This record gives sequence, C-alpha cells and structure tokens, in this order.
Amino acid sequence: MKRTERHHLKGNPVAETLATLQTTLRTRNRAVAATVGVVVTAIVISVSIFGWQRWRIVQASDLLAEAMSIVDAEVVSPDTEPTTPEDVEDASPPVFVQPLGTYPSVAAKLESALPYLLAVAEGYPALQSGVAARYQAAVALTILGRPSDANDEYEKVITLAGDLIYGRMARLGLAEAHLQVGAYADAIGLLEQEAVAVDSGVPVDAVLMRLGHAYRLADQPNDALVAFTRVVEEFPSSVYSPDARSEIDSLRIVGSGSGASGP
Repeated sequence: MKRTERHHLKGNPVAETLATLQTTLRTRNRAVAATVGVVVTAIVISVSIFGWQRWRIVQASDLLAEAMSIVDAEVVSPDTEPTTPEDVEDASPPVFVQPLGTYPSVAAKLESALPYLLAVAEGYPALQSGVAARYQAAVALTILGRPSDANDEYEKVITLAGDLIYGRMARLGLAEAHLQVGAYADAIGLLEQEAVAVDSGVPVDAVLMRLGHAYRLADQPNDALVAFTRVVEEFPSSVYSPDARSEIDSLRIVGSGSGASGP
C-alpha cells in the first residue's frame, strides 16, 4: 500500500466527522443535563416554598382557632351557680369549682387569650390569620381598658390591611379607643371617614350611630342630630333606627330647653 493511501485512511473524513459529532453530542448532552438539572431544582424549590407557605397558613389558622376558643369561652362566675334545694341556712357554702373550659369573667378570659392572639400576630404578621389575630387582640385590649396598647395594635392592622375589611374595622376600633380617653376629635375624624366610604363592607348605619354618640360626647349636638337623622332617613329598617329616634327626641328636648333649634 502506498504511503499516500495509508495517510488517506488514517485521515478518514467519515471517521473524523463521526468523532466530531460524538464530541458535540457529549457536549450538548452535558448542557441539556445541566439545564434539566436547573429546571428540576427550580421546581423542587418552588414546591418546597409552596409547601412551606401552605404549612404556615395551616399553622397560623390552627393557632388562631385555639386563641379564639378562649375568646369565645363561656363565662361562669361563682355567683351564677344555682342554689340547690339541699342547701340549708346553717350549711357550709359549697366550694366553687370553675367548670373546665370556662372563665370567671370576661376580663379573665381576654387576659388569658391575649398572649395567644399576639403570638399569632407576631409569628404570622402578613397572613390573614395574623391580621385577624392582631385585630382581635386590639379589641380585647380596648375592652380591658388599655386604649394605648389597643391603639398600637389597631394602627398595625390598618397598616397591614389598608382598605380591606380588617383595616376598616380597625379604624372603627381605633375610634372607640379614642373615645375611651376623651380624644373625641380623633374618633370623629375616623368615623366620618368610614361614614362616607363606598363599598367598605362596614354597616354605615352602625358607623353613623357611633358618630352621633361621638358628637354628643364632644358637645356637638347639631352634628349629632344630623348623624342620627341619617340613620332614620337612610336606613328606616335598621335595628339602630329606634335608638336613633330616641336620640333625636332627646337632643330636641335638650335643644328646646336651652333655646337652640334643630333641623
């Protein structure tokens, strides 16, 4: 065999092409495998995040339910225990045992519920259950006569919920907290805002009643009369309508006695 022929066989273009193709395929396979690996990893991460978020939602909901079971618990105080026929005048009074799952007073159960509500609020602040828990904590603080603490929680709810239902309810709660400490102008400002809100989900007749009371406390009888009159005229079938009429009559009697005239 001639030397040129041996050189031609050694440099077989078909073999060289196949070798090049094989190398290219190996490179592409590695690239595809890497791409597939990235996609699979992204999917796994997404599923993990979704699963974790779902777990947080369920966890927050369960914790809120536990806290609300305390808020909704029955109040049974010693003086509400019935006297049995066997009790006689010279008998020793029975020892009161608090029934399981009940509390001796509203204050007692709200004080007990507060740590649980705040734990949900702080642990899951942006979740719906966390916002609801913070709102309930603010309401409890208002009822317990701690308006300053209640204000802080209401403000946080308003920041988190904005114009959603809990945000609007928090504004009303904040107004009540202001009324507790005599900050009538602040309360009136919040109530006036909600009284003209469109599609707020908050009953306007209830807001107007509280606005009327706020005006009365602020010694603004004419404005109170306007608010109560709106309840009667705009919501004649409202459960608040009879109370609004009574307030109107009371204001007119006071106004006529002082020489003032109302609408």
